[in-house]
Amino acid sequence: MTKRRRFATLPPVTTPELAVGAQLELRGQATDAEGSGVVEHAGRQLHVPGLLPGERARVRVDNLARFSANAYGHMLELLEPHPQRRSPPCPRHRDPLAQASHAGTCGGCPLMHLNVAGQREAKRERLRGLGLELAEADLIGGDEWGYRWSSKRVVAGKLGKLWLGSRRADPLAHTGQIADMHGCLVDHPAIERVFEQLVRQANLERIQGWRPGHQDKPATGDLRYAWAKTDGERVLLTLITSPGEGDADHSRAAELLPEALMAASPELAGVAWSVQPERGNAIRGRAPELLAGVGTLTLELAGVQVEVGPLGFLQPNPPMAAQAYLDLIDLGDAEPRERVWDLYAGVGVTTALLRARHREVIACESYAESAQALGIAPMAVEDFLLARKAERPDLVVANPPRAGLGTEVCARLVELAVPRLHMMSCNPESLAQDLARLAPAYELERLRGYDTLPQTAHLELVACLRRR
Repeated sequence: MTKRRRFATLPPVTTPELAVGAQLELRGQATDAEGSGVVEHAGRQLHVPGLLPGERARVRVDNLARFSANAYGHMLELLEPHPQRRSPPCPRHRDPLAQASHAGTCGGCPLMHLNVAGQREAKRERLRGLGLELAEADLIGGDEWGYRWSSKRVVAGKLGKLWLGSRRADPLAHTGQIADMHGCLVDHPAIERVFEQLVRQANLERIQGWRPGHQDKPATGDLRYAWAKTDGERVLLTLITSPGEGDADHSRAAELLPEALMAASPELAGVAWSVQPERGNAIRGRAPELLAGVGTLTLELAGVQVEVGPLGFLQPNPPMAAQAYLDLIDLGDAEPRERVWDLYAGVGVTTALLRARHREVIACESYAESAQALGIAPMAVEDFLLARKAERPDLVVANPPRAGLGTEVCARLVELAVPRLHMMSCNPESLAQDLARLAPAYELERLRGYDTLPQTAHLELVACLRRR
């Protein structure tokens, strides 16, 4: 008889003082990366949506993480509100104190019940918890509403009653819940108008929304996602669909919607089509096909003309991103250099700015569409640094994705012994980790933050380092 193989498991983390169902009176201490309140209690970090730093509330514990010191709960009663707490202006904002179902409500602006000045102080406090000090004058803010120039939507609803939403950014949400995003206050008004027309036309044409299969049941439907970008006036819309039946890609949405949308939406510059055949939640699909109008938008970022295509990256808040790019290039150090490397170059804004200041600038970018716009072959930063390990630039500029530089890239940068290193980060946690990895060789000279996404916990950061 074959014996079953037994696998060792880690012992669960247990805290007798904190149990599921317990009701506690607690005071908020900070916010986490998702904008929830955080309280250190009984050896755990208790995360509570809607709880602001300094507030006292009665909280119910809902879940204890098995293999970490995290715990999760929700507010039952707010006992002492934050002095800058406000009534959220968005009717779809999820009320953390509501006892009814949260279905259809949005958790995408978790700090909306705190005014902007309070939000920015909470973000500075979050950085302090990571060992990063940000002066009040070094936290730059912009528009509170209508700032998002790039927006992705999930198609939801029934035949004839489709609507556009987003997956719930909410720890209390169940898997698969979609929040209705109609009338979103942070989307650019031109994008919101185009989305409204898309819903109207899709329902008139009886377009089917895509439905994922499960187990042996195949996926069904047509229109999966909509992705809109604007230059501040015009909008480029991409319809992302399932492949349809048969060998060739087919979509009623791609056939019937573009002409009607172009006629009904004065701000719509073009409609593109991409196919996403996978079952998962990835939005970016196959290479796009232009169906109507123009296939790119031209934006000016920090004085640089940038072309953005249907599936290319666009900073959601370009005016604030422009200030961050300028600081990334020469914050506290505008001295011309002989050789500069621009890592994670993206659409090429930093590359153009650097080339206006320095003698030789070499860019590295892994995403094919952006690399093509730069006139370079796509390459991962790890491969780029390995291929050029014998060279030594005078300055390295890096704008990595949310995960940060990581152990391997940091180690190679330390080996390079570059005199100066400028970094841009959209994730304070990963930046703090990267700074710790670089600390043996580099010291932080200047840190500046940019409130690019008000109402959320998001914060862009620029860090300037010099070699010790």
